[in-house]
Amino acid sequence: MNDKQPQPAPGFSVPKSIWGHGMRMCRSVFGIDPRSLAAFRVGVAATLLVDLWYRSREIGPYFTDAGILPRHVLISLNEIGSQFGFEHAWSLHMYSGQYWAQLLLMLVAACFAVWLLLGYRSRLSAAVSWVLLLSLDARNPDILNSGDVLLRCMLLWSLFLPLGGVWSIDRLIHRPRNTLPCRLTSVASAALLLQLAMMYFYSAIAKMNPVWHTEFSGVYYAMHCDAFVRPAGLVLREYPGLMMLLTAGAFYLELLGPIVVFVPFWNSRIRMAIVATFLLFHVGLAATMTLGLFPIICVVAWTVFLPAEFWDALRPRRYRLRRLATTRQLVRAATGLRRRVRAGQFRFLARSETVYWRNRGVGYWFVNGTLALLLVYVVLWNIRERDVKYWEQRILPLSTNGVGRALGLDQNWGMFSPIPRTEDGWLVMKGTLRNGSEVNLWQPELPLPWDKPRLVSETYVSQRWRKYLDNLTTDAYALRRLDFCDWLGRRWNAENARDGASQQVVLIELIHRIEATPPPGKPFPELESRSLYDYRPLYYD
Repeated sequence: MNDKQPQPAPGFSVPKSIWGHGMRMCRSVFGIDPRSLAAFRVGVAATLLVDLWYRSREIGPYFTDAGILPRHVLISLNEIGSQFGFEHAWSLHMYSGQYWAQLLLMLVAACFAVWLLLGYRSRLSAAVSWVLLLSLDARNPDILNSGDVLLRCMLLWSLFLPLGGVWSIDRLIHRPRNTLPCRLTSVASAALLLQLAMMYFYSAIAKMNPVWHTEFSGVYYAMHCDAFVRPAGLVLREYPGLMMLLTAGAFYLELLGPIVVFVPFWNSRIRMAIVATFLLFHVGLAATMTLGLFPIICVVAWTVFLPAEFWDALRPRRYRLRRLATTRQLVRAATGLRRRVRAGQFRFLARSETVYWRNRGVGYWFVNGTLALLLVYVVLWNIRERDVKYWEQRILPLSTNGVGRALGLDQNWGMFSPIPRTEDGWLVMKGTLRNGSEVNLWQPELPLPWDKPRLVSETYVSQRWRKYLDNLTTDAYALRRLDFCDWLGRRWNAENARDGASQQVVLIELIHRIEATPPPGKPFPELESRSLYDYRPLYYD
């Protein structure tokens, strides 16, 4: 009688315990609680509505052919930048340059944003909202900031997640038999989380300058950017030691926070601490600087990192005890599926209160494979943006930019980097009338601002105007100055030259009043003036 035990066939196999542990870690790191996703959906929809409201107040200047960027000018600029893929940018708003057409598209976008807010046909409303947001951004990229880029990127990744899984009209109408898992884990969830982390991490990489991590004067220079600073920022200038401490805190939070948040151990507690820290960070930014919707968009984006323990803590205790009773029943019901799960017919994910399964088809693998390629593409894009000349031929040639431009995934997180601007100032928009008098074309009721205003940031009508006018002071936007001066002249003649030709503007001068920011402790130099553009209108009534 042979007492020897049969030996396993040679080969390599992963023990089930290791595989299971790896999957649990993956769900812990890249999983999203359905309630966090629902909160993200509500926050994004509300942000879209607020953004549409502010943009709709300036439809004429921003989006019509009578504004600061007519369609033919944008087409010419995109052709000039064709080597960078700008010709692949598209916009439904380019089909008409009339006011009514732009307003109609915004009303459609608002309707779908309301649908998304309520969770009605969530995937459709999210997809249409993303298309119209990308279209609106592409119509006038000169007024955008990093918050707009982050919003459209995260909205794109979220299209492939069940946005209406909970807290939605879809949930009430359809009442699906198969409830969602405790953590939604897929390539889309990983991309959604990594997109936010990349913004902070690559922003910190771009700040690898002694100003941020050795001299700790980054906040000092940022608080002297008068186009941004609020009254609270003026007060903060009086405390050099506090600004140094905040510089170190901001730099290392952006550098280490996006890494620590993916630690698989004690993940829930760490994530709640990181989310709370970044919330305070953005509240501080909003209190000291005028950044538009950027802090709000970032706070909304961080909701996807909220773990299940956060939402469970908000539930009444009686409900949590009742949930324990249903857990045993669900676990017993789940055991009946074990045979079919082992046969590979279903994807099985167990949670403490629900069971979730779904057929895996060709479409599932195609979508996830495409999303994985796009995620790698975005990572390589961000690496290349740190040094385009060095990485262009090594990891991502410029010929591939069309994909990023077409999908709105083009991004650069160089905010206040490598150092904040050391030259700041404001614009003087001087108009000379036919009768020889000089007027302020930007604020006609006020004299020309040759002296520094009490608060420069208050001279801008909105954050988008601040972004646009700040762009005009740079050499990269020199080609836009002609159209802006032309718009200034037409607006003045339409509103202030109705009494006669003597009130018409015949010369427009765009002057940049420059105030250089010296190193900490050094005296401020005298103000300087730089002429940006002189324009003589060719039209008279």
